Amino acid sequence: MSPRFSRLVTLLGGVVGAILFAYAVDRAGTAEIVDGIRGVGWGFLAILALAGLRFMVRAECWRLCVPPSTRLTRRQAFTAFLAGDAVGNVTPLGLLASEPAKVFLTRHHLATRESVSSLAVENLVYGASVIAMVGMGIAVLLATVPLPRPWFLAGIGAICALVVGSFVVARLLRGTWDHGRGERPPWRQRLAGVRVAILGFSGDYGARLRRVFALDLCFHALAVLETFITLQWLLGDRVVMFTQAVVFEALNRIVTVAFKFVPFRIGVDEALSGALAAVLAIDPAAGVALAVVRKIRNLFWSGIGLAIVAAHPARAAAPVAPTGHGVTETRRETG
Repeated sequence: MSPRFSRLVTLLGGVVGAILFAYAVDRAGTAEIVDGIRGVGWGFLAILALAGLRFMVRAECWRLCVPPSTRLTRRQAFTAFLAGDAVGNVTPLGLLASEPAKVFLTRHHLATRESVSSLAVENLVYGASVIAMVGMGIAVLLATVPLPRPWFLAGIGAICALVVGSFVVARLLRGTWDHGRGERPPWRQRLAGVRVAILGFSGDYGARLRRVFALDLCFHALAVLETFITLQWLLGDRVVMFTQAVVFEALNRIVTVAFKFVPFRIGVDEALSGALAAVLAIDPAAGVALAVVRKIRNLFWSGIGLAIVAAHPARAAAPVAPTGHGVTETRRETG
């Protein structure tokens, strides 16, 4: 993606998102949304703390995907992960921007090869946990909400698509390329690199991968808890079901993945959360307010992440040897 095209995508996504945001707020009612956010009050501190804890969980997942002989401290992983997430939020490139940022910020501690391979493993395991989270959210929606028949069948189809897609990805990761056909296309080469990294790591540290998946599930559980308590504050005396928080968080995962090119998912999150709230028999204003609260939380942590990037020294990296995974890499990188 060229810089000009990237800027164009960001601009268009921002404009469309702003239009959607204005529409969602106007439809739900500005006064109702503001009143709901005021009801959160000091609860914002708990929401920010839960988000920070989730970043720590993902950072620990990354550390577990690094070979044990390589030292990556919790502080180093956390700051790099936080900064990378911030870069991914403010650009339309998503993982194409956030992961190189993490590699850059840990270049004094990890060899590039180890950093890239560990992030590939962590992202794949996290992707599997997202599929599980989205599938559970759709299943809960189908089981708890009386939906029109077309919507119900669409939900069943979505679950089937998730299952089939998981099998397809698993099959691709096993390797299907016939070398008699010549060189792999670039995307197949990248996929082969991910496969080699995963198979090599899982063969040596399978127990670690299971711990990473369990921690990723904890990440989603914390997100559901955050959504649940936020809805409690937004709705006041009205009863909030935990299943509703599960469905909202499943939608949030879908929006985060599908609309990463829209800065902070502005407008998209508000419009879809407001629409889902109505399906769940919740005031749409609370759904929009929930998305706005998430936006404030994202802005807070993204601000810290960008400050980490700005403060990071742009000095030359010292040579780092990948321990037990290849030859020594000697690099000279500048900011």
